[in-house]
Amino acid sequence: MARLIAVHLLNDRSGSPLVLRQALEVLRDAGYTIDLLTATPGDPGFLSDLPGVQLHPLAYRWSARQWRTLLAFALVQWVLFWKVLRLAGPDSVVYVNSLLPAGAALAARCRGARVVYHLHEVSLRPAPLRRLLCAVAQHTAHRALCVSAHVRTTLALPLVEQAVVHNSLGDAFLDQALAAQPYQQPAPFVVLMACSLRDYKGVPEFVALAWALPEMSFELVLNATPEAVAFFATRQALPPNITLFAATANMHPHYQRAAVVVNLSRPDEWVETFGMTVLEGLAYGRPVVVPPVGGVAEVNVHTRTGFAINGRNLPALQQALRLLYTQPRLYARMAAAARQRALTFAPERFAQQLREVFAGLLPVAQPQPQPAAQPRPVAHALRVAA
Repeated sequence: MARLIAVHLLNDRSGSPLVLRQALEVLRDAGYTIDLLTATPGDPGFLSDLPGVQLHPLAYRWSARQWRTLLAFALVQWVLFWKVLRLAGPDSVVYVNSLLPAGAALAARCRGARVVYHLHEVSLRPAPLRRLLCAVAQHTAHRALCVSAHVRTTLALPLVEQAVVHNSLGDAFLDQALAAQPYQQPAPFVVLMACSLRDYKGVPEFVALAWALPEMSFELVLNATPEAVAFFATRQALPPNITLFAATANMHPHYQRAAVVVNLSRPDEWVETFGMTVLEGLAYGRPVVVPPVGGVAEVNVHTRTGFAINGRNLPALQQALRLLYTQPRLYARMAAAARQRALTFAPERFAQQLREVFAGLLPVAQPQPQPAAQPRPVAHALRVAA
């Protein structure tokens, strides 16, 4: 059978491993034999317990000290190189998720395997490392999949075979989101943000927003351990209307409670390349507040499904949230548009694009019949949101 070797460095609850899981499920169902190389240093991530995929664990973890992270990064590249060198052959495809697993791409080319990069990020630091990783991708990739037009134009890799494949929600998530009840007052007006525990993700701005709007409730879901979240709470002056949560495998209760989903990443430090939590919020019929640049701006439609505002502009953020809080008709109109917008990122389209890309590089010996995709009824989504 057609063999595919997928590589992702850190298996956690962030967006890129979630998208890879969805992609591997599509390719597994299409008939590929899949090996997955990834590191899971803490709680299970999105790539854990993936049926039908052979897991090869890696020893790698992120550290708060940059020199330790860089050392671990260098060591895992060496391990990746030799593991892929052993697994890959001329009849293989090595699927590199993000720019980071460069050692896998180099080994693949040494073995004559074809390389597909799935590119999620543009704001890698330090800058010399970003340039090095881009150079490796440029010289090893046969094809590149970009999660947004922003990623493609910003990286500007001189590759002929590139395609924009927007992320999508899984069928199970989408079905549950569309079946959820719309937010209605007098329920608490909850402002939700889910992100990594990094300042450049807008965590300080979210806390400041909670201080400024005591009439609302704020939930902050951090992609971090309970210990790290507790330590963060001891170092901050937090208002009484904010609740912190550690990383979770189930975001549905948070979206069900939320009235608005926000992303406050700082555009001058970290440009969001897509924004899976934003798309998930839209599927629940929750208006969003997101930065005005990057791939996340391709998901949101300013003043229709939410607002595009720089997270450092606290007065503008307060004004937008108060509008949604005090104008029920405006809120209902945006909520309906949010659900309709989410349906345009259909899982059927995502799956079709992936199958076409990999079939062109590594045809499946015995193709599995694919059921005809049925478009999701937009009218149903609008009725639920009404």
